[in-house]
Amino acid sequence: MLKIWGHRAAPNVAKVLWTCTELGIDHELLPIGGSHGGLDDAGYRRLNPNGRIPTIDDNGFILWESHAIMRYLARREGADALYPGDPRTVALVDQWLDWQAAHLAQAVRDLVRLTIKAGTPPPAEQLARAEAEADVLFGIVDAALEASRFLAGSAFTLADIPIGIAVRRWTTLPVKRAPLAALGQWFDEVRRRPGAVLLSS
Repeated sequence: MLKIWGHRAAPNVAKVLWTCTELGIDHELLPIGGSHGGLDDAGYRRLNPNGRIPTIDDNGFILWESHAIMRYLARREGADALYPGDPRTVALVDQWLDWQAAHLAQAVRDLVRLTIKAGTPPPAEQLARAEAEADVLFGIVDAALEASRFLAGSAFTLADIPIGIAVRRWTTLPVKRAPLAALGQWFDEVRRRPGAVLLSS
């Protein structure tokens, strides 16, 4: 059985768990990180020298980095619906996966750090800048969704998973948010998928 190290509240772990649900993959979640601790244990560092989560063990094959894991599992299962074989469609999936990791994730982390993880109220100007940056980035998603039902076209793919998790996090934070109609309509649809039960955890 596929082993996954991490915990459900971690966005990068949630991506992999959602992917497993979409693919019907049985798995065992081994709690580590967050309140569970253990990321600096020597045994875990031998699996993942970064000391981050998630990490998987697929019958002796160790892999870390959430988007690499998502792509691997989809390819392993031959899931062309989630990770298409068409070069242009899969390029769009990769574009959104890479963009989320490089840009959107940091914007959401900044808001989390300034709000729910802050010991004291943040400076108003600093919070306003972080809110504006998130609005710009989620606005990019909104514009894309005005042109297509899902991020990589007419069908749900891996691209929609990490951004769905990011939207859920953003919309639960005590911050000001731009009204983005296409994004809201899309999120209402993706959050009804079976794997999206993680969005309420």
